Amino acid sequence: MKKFVIAVVLGAMSVGSAYAASVKNNDTNAQTLVVTEGSTKTQLQVGAGETVEFCSGGCFVTFPNGDREALTGGEAVEITGGKISIK
Repeated sequence: MKKFVIAVVLGAMSVGSAYAASVKNNDTNAQTLVVTEGSTKTQLQVGAGETVEFCSGGCFVTFPNGDREALTGGEAVEITGGKISIK
């Protein structure tokens, strides 16, 4: 039983990052997103050509153009030409 519990805990920890949202910045300049998770607001700087994982447990994101979206984790966000696409 103890081995089963340890396996479940380790499996849950490894799955956590699989459900994180990611943002890929295809632009030539850095972009800043405001990520709100619970009551915590964080500015997330994404460099040119960089991909960053964030928002593993659901969050609200304010994009550089002022748009806001609710993410659950698992979405793939791309910034291209200043425009946002969420997949």
